[in-house]
Amino acid sequence: WDDPAFRGRRCPPEPPSPASVIRPGLLRLLRGLDDTMPVTVHDGRLDLLARNKAAEELLGPLTGVGRFGRNIAHQAFTTTVLSHVLGGDGGERFLRVAASELRTALGRYPEDDYLRSLFAELTATSQSFRDHWENGEVSVSRSEIKQMRHPAHGWARFEIEMLHDPERDHWIMLYTTQDDE
Repeated sequence: WDDPAFRGRRCPPEPPSPASVIRPGLLRLLRGLDDTMPVTVHDGRLDLLARNKAAEELLGPLTGVGRFGRNIAHQAFTTTVLSHVLGGDGGERFLRVAASELRTALGRYPEDDYLRSLFAELTATSQSFRDHWENGEVSVSRSEIKQMRHPAHGWARFEIEMLHDPERDHWIMLYTTQDDE
């Protein structure tokens, strides 16, 4: 990049860790979409920070406990809740994505004690995690179509768009139902 207006300027440094507090406006957005679509907010450590009522209905109760109870990668490899919602092939794909997202998070925050402890625990306790980790995948997808089992409506296709708040390293996931064409 050789634009004189940008010479000598640098990008702001990466935060040492993602923020744990969600912007108030984003929380209002979640509540405002309760009757429209499921929405979740995750941080760069893969912890679920918030979800609206529609997301709670779709994804079910949080079942994880302990230090990593709200972590998606931890839930993927230590509970069956998400694999039940996604079904056989979807559940397997989710395990692959969870391992690759953890690899991405560790790359972004290599000195983060929380992520390092999460990695150590999953490595020590989950053969499935070790198998997926060995694949060496890094996640880059920011939109997907998933077949998901809604507890009240049965199977439905959801288009998932992920929006990023880089200042806080929060990921907003919007789940819209995809009409059959």
